[in-house]
Amino acid sequence: MMQIDNLADAMFAAAATVLGRLVEQSAVAGASIRADHEGSIHTEGDELVALADIPSIAAQLVVRFQREDLAHIVGLMLGGEESVGELGPMQLSIASETVSQIAVAMAERLAENIGAGMAGIHAELCSDATLLPPPPFQSYSAPVQLENDLAPRIAVDFAAITLSKLGSAEEPVPAVASAPATAAAAKPAPAPVAAAPAQFAPIVPTQAKKAPAGQANLDLVHDVPLQVRAILGKTVMQLRDVVSLQQGSVFELDKLAVDPIDIYVNNILIARGEVVVVDDKYAVKISELNPQVG
Repeated sequence: MMQIDNLADAMFAAAATVLGRLVEQSAVAGASIRADHEGSIHTEGDELVALADIPSIAAQLVVRFQREDLAHIVGLMLGGEESVGELGPMQLSIASETVSQIAVAMAERLAENIGAGMAGIHAELCSDATLLPPPPFQSYSAPVQLENDLAPRIAVDFAAITLSKLGSAEEPVPAVASAPATAAAAKPAPAPVAAAPAQFAPIVPTQAKKAPAGQANLDLVHDVPLQVRAILGKTVMQLRDVVSLQQGSVFELDKLAVDPIDIYVNNILIARGEVVVVDDKYAVKISELNPQVG
């Protein structure tokens, strides 16, 4: 198996490919630096954290991004050159899909390089630190240089349990057994046959089409399915109360009947609204966009 250092370099190269495609700029991953993370990883603060699962080896990867870098990236995807500043719910939804695509590409490159299956690999933004693997981590980070001089830094963390799935990072050196010299061993090896040089047809690069301002590279993620949830309310119950529920049981939620319901996209609150009925089906009428969390 490849050394972990080399695996990390290959994963950052995959991340640069995806990021370059999303912002329609050339992107090159810089040299990676090892800086192990001894403590727990926090999902709040200056970083956005994605958790990638590789089912074929039952392993997980943690991929971290700086919020400030993502604000610039989202600005590019929205057709501008400036950072969007603070990531609001809509911008955070775009950033969430961006980091998920990058984390999936990194996980797929890892699986490919170690000969593991890539089926079922997925990643998503993680807002609950308890879902992350425990420390310590073997961690690497690298910048991705874009054409506009922006160089967002990406970090990847390998937990101890993940490293155990990958096996030893060091390639064993096979021992060479000595054998008695024989007449057969002394026979000269046949001369190598020179291979004819391979011939390849010339390749013409495809010109990338520039998206109109305002639409930019969102076209690349427009067809990505998102999970939308309308939350009527929540409550907390003890286990004894849950197991005692029967048909006809009633329990109260934390909202009044006149309160709006919360609408989440990929676990991010983006709107509030009211329940209506359309053609005998429940629907939601939006009453507030980008609500303040409270």
